[in-house]
Amino acid sequence: MVNVNIENNEKESFEDIVKSISKILKRNLKIHISLEKLNRLTYKEEVISNKKISIPIKTTYFSFMLTGVGIERDLNNKDIEFLKILALLIKGYLEKEEAKILKDLTLSFISKRNINELFKEILEKLEKIIPYTSASIGLLEDDTLKYLSFRGYEKYKADKFMSSFNMRREDFYTLDTVLKTKKPLLIEDTKDYPFWVYIPETAWIRSFLMIPIIYEGEITGIISFDSDKAYTFSKEDIEKMSSFIPIFALSLENAKLYESLKRELEEKVIIEKRLKSSLYQVIKIASDLVEIKDPYTAGHQKKVARISVVIGREMGLPQEKVRYIAICALLHDIGKIAIPSEILNKPSALNPLERRLVNIHSEIGYNILKKINILGEVAPVIYQHHERWDGSGYPLGLKDDEILLEARIIAVVDVFEAMTSHRPYRPALPLESAIKEILDKKGILYDPLVVDAFIQALKNGKIRI
Repeated sequence: MVNVNIENNEKESFEDIVKSISKILKRNLKIHISLEKLNRLTYKEEVISNKKISIPIKTTYFSFMLTGVGIERDLNNKDIEFLKILALLIKGYLEKEEAKILKDLTLSFISKRNINELFKEILEKLEKIIPYTSASIGLLEDDTLKYLSFRGYEKYKADKFMSSFNMRREDFYTLDTVLKTKKPLLIEDTKDYPFWVYIPETAWIRSFLMIPIIYEGEITGIISFDSDKAYTFSKEDIEKMSSFIPIFALSLENAKLYESLKRELEEKVIIEKRLKSSLYQVIKIASDLVEIKDPYTAGHQKKVARISVVIGREMGLPQEKVRYIAICALLHDIGKIAIPSEILNKPSALNPLERRLVNIHSEIGYNILKKINILGEVAPVIYQHHERWDGSGYPLGLKDDEILLEARIIAVVDVFEAMTSHRPYRPALPLESAIKEILDKKGILYDPLVVDAFIQALKNGKIRI
């Protein structure tokens, strides 16, 4: 029996893994395998014969052809079945790689605090996913697309033109079409497109793809890809972009929010002359922003803060530490300002992509706060408030005392308050059921000392629900 294991090992490249498998099959089953990278022009169907089997492996970003050939023998049914299973294992590995790419790009984009820096990085990363001659990103303002970042136009000496070019809806049928339909526009050959607007500086463009960036149902920006060759772009490229567009939209809104918050903070510094005096006002604004985004959890952060303070005092913590816990609790869900309202308020179960986006709100919150001097020390607590005592939490999988005490306190209160409050997908749980759940998970998910202090405060009537 041949055991083939495909795991995402950071020390071993995908090519090395395939080579290792190939050696095993060659030695044990007398089968030679090869893996050919495909693109849409060389894509092939599955082929099976007694001499050879070719199996296409396709995911959102990857396309390969797995080929198996018998060495001095024909392939039998067991060989074919084995190679099909191998193809499924390889596909599973590639899908894990896609998820990792998506997460890494999400965190990279969302961490950007400046819109121009965000757009620049987006264009750099996308060149590896959708090869282009040039590309541009702009913001939509009053039916006019104002380009803020572009890349590749210097090849045809069009970079100076792009730096001052704005696309008006009334002048360009392409922009008008995208704004009307809110869908991508693919032009495989501009010479065959009757509404293509000729501009001398961009006369070299033969293939064109325009994709809207949509946030909460409205177009906020547009990404355009150009190629000097016809039929460069395809519907597959639109499919590849489908998982990135929500991330771009979130990142753009996050950068806008940060710039706006930064301007507000700078104005407050000038007006009040002392940034520290405006600390609680900033925290309240930030806390209120989250509740505006998610009305079903209105008051959640304030309730978590109130109960966390009681627990801190019950544990005998110093007043300064209790004050610090209150600030952390008031801001623990700040990262949700970057999550679309339709996901936060969805009345049914989240799909895997939506769950992944929601689960990174603690990382988003951390990245927002760590750049703000007066709130930088709060950031690690926000980062860890979904960690669990046994290491089963996220994003770092910390356990026991590796988790900051403030985060351990907020973790218990956050879950308790959520269970006893109405949500769009379920009614509030009875108080007794919520308490039982916390006690059942004491020492497993939650710090035993924190749970003990919480229960004692409840018994003493210090916590009012």
